[in-house]
Amino acid sequence: MELTSLPLIRVFKRNRPLIKLAFPVFLELILSVAMGYVNQFLLAGIPLASNGVSQSNQISNIFLVSFSVLSSSSLILLSQLLGKNEKEAVGKIYSLSFFINLVLGVLVAGVLVGFSFFVFPLMGVDEAVIPYAKLYTIVSAPGVIFLSLNNVFSSFLRANKQMTFPTVIAFLTNVINAAVAAVFIWAIPGLSELDKLIGVAIASDLSRLVGLVASYLFFRFGIGGRLSLRCLRPFPGQLFKKLLAIGLPTAGETLSYNASQLVLSIIVNLSVSVLEQNLRNYLMTFTSLIYLFASGSGIAMQVSEGLLLGAGNKEEANRLVLDVGTMARTVSFLMSLLFTGLAYPVFLALMAPAVADPSVNLGGLSIEAVALMAVYLMLIDIVLDQGRASNLVYVKALETSGDISFPVLCSIFTSWLFTVGASALLSIVFGLGVYGAFVGAALDECVRAVLFYVRWKRGGWKQRNLTSGID
Repeated sequence: MELTSLPLIRVFKRNRPLIKLAFPVFLELILSVAMGYVNQFLLAGIPLASNGVSQSNQISNIFLVSFSVLSSSSLILLSQLLGKNEKEAVGKIYSLSFFINLVLGVLVAGVLVGFSFFVFPLMGVDEAVIPYAKLYTIVSAPGVIFLSLNNVFSSFLRANKQMTFPTVIAFLTNVINAAVAAVFIWAIPGLSELDKLIGVAIASDLSRLVGLVASYLFFRFGIGGRLSLRCLRPFPGQLFKKLLAIGLPTAGETLSYNASQLVLSIIVNLSVSVLEQNLRNYLMTFTSLIYLFASGSGIAMQVSEGLLLGAGNKEEANRLVLDVGTMARTVSFLMSLLFTGLAYPVFLALMAPAVADPSVNLGGLSIEAVALMAVYLMLIDIVLDQGRASNLVYVKALETSGDISFPVLCSIFTSWLFTVGASALLSIVFGLGVYGAFVGAALDECVRAVLFYVRWKRGGWKQRNLTSGID
């Protein structure tokens, strides 16, 4: 039997157009993750600062979900309206999403600054880490506004199948961020640790501003998009209601998930040392690369699925979703094996500064023991990422088809039952620490994966129509 005749290989072959569409998204997501965590890695030589950036990101992620209300719903609705050739409605969605996200960005930046003055002690963050977390949150807050607008522009470009533009923007912002941050950390003599942290936060703000300018230029000249307040007179109430009907539940699910992750961080903070907290933070960054193919293919699938649903081709949409689920699980499994094999040497190098710092390594663990712990956690993550790959595909498929309430309610229930409940039981009561947190998260992802797959296979989504009622 030839290798190309195997069923799994045939799935990849017949979906080559979608893979070509997904590949730039995959690269963009890798770069976006790098943008979110490169500062943490650059500060690895200053363990307290690195931990502070991670703790700050936990708070930011809770509020950044508000930007997805209109960006995710815009992608879903735009793809179906483009499939129906409704150009006037498409133009109104551009302006509506942009101006509302602008207001949200300003509000969220203000809230983050306010929260930074009191939230970190409530999270159980170590007293030595709090000044770093607070300072980073305050200085990096302006970048949140630029990020909110970048999100909507990325949705506009993706809905028009212009997947390469956001990738170029992500690459540009990463280069600027890393270069400017490196200058502050290593090239300017005499800076204190707090000064270096401020410089890293400034690098993040500057790179996001440049990314915003580039996003607008691609939007304006790449797809011929326009922004105008005149499009909102009279106010497009039907479109706004549709966007909220799609975006609010999905954002609520993401908010619940991020909140559960925050509570999980508190559980870990209360049950392990700063050294193990740093290990978990690095592992989360390390493993986040594994599921990016699933996330990227899911986003590309949303665009193709939306166009198919807009044209009324629901059977082809069904085949597409099932194929993408198979591909996502396969690639995630192979990447999980690769990363597990790399974990020991990577964490020998990455955790060395924290292990050598007696104020961080209170238990006196050897670097070999810490690296071996990373390998054991990666073995748990192999199971976790099989569930997560399925979730990232099927939740997007259900939402794009209009079946929104079930995945939202299901995700909220399992996140708090397993990610929070089971993790607290295992980490605190049974004393499993970081291991308990990973097992609880794996249970959450795998249970949800089964429920979403069954929901899709039952086919109730075929009776829904997101674009009905739009004039």
